[in-house]
Amino acid sequence: MKKYEFVTVKMQNNPVYNAVTGGHRQLIAEYAEKGYSYAGYVPVKQGPSGKIVEIDLIFETEA
Repeated sequence: MKKYEFVTVKMQNNPVYNAVTGGHRQLIAEYAEKGYSYAGYVPVKQGPSGKIVEIDLIFETEA
């Protein structure tokens, strides 16, 4: 049976330009050290123009 962890990452949003993420690589490396694999992401919040400003990173491991 698999176990899943969800970690919310907020983008550094510039209302005029792009939204940029920071720290996602460190989070993926930290979870890999704990025995998790990166499984993907889900957008959880978008701005009025449709720009993604918050995501959940999904990690999985054998329970």
